[in-house]
Amino acid sequence: MSDKKNTQKQTVQLILDPNLKTVWVDNIFMAKRLDGVSLIRLSTHLPEGMFEQLRFMASEQSLKNFVNAICANLEYYPNEKDIKENSHIKAAK
Repeated sequence: MSDKKNTQKQTVQLILDPNLKTVWVDNIFMAKRLDGVSLIRLSTHLPEGMFEQLRFMASEQSLKNFVNAICANLEYYPNEKDIKENSHIKAAK
């Protein structure tokens, strides 16, 4: 068997960081740059105010993969009508 075929069958091991905390998020804010990279900010509302929990940047393709994974897990695939009915969601044109 060639080295190429062996490489394709190997799986990548996920190394977990025990120091990362698990956080609750209520809101998502997204800003997209002209080069297709987006800044995503996740926050939560508490009685003391709104607190940013996580901030990350990702490519458009990575975000599409995230959305596909979330939709598949929830078995929910929103359509344009669903998005328009939820006034807090602004669909990109």
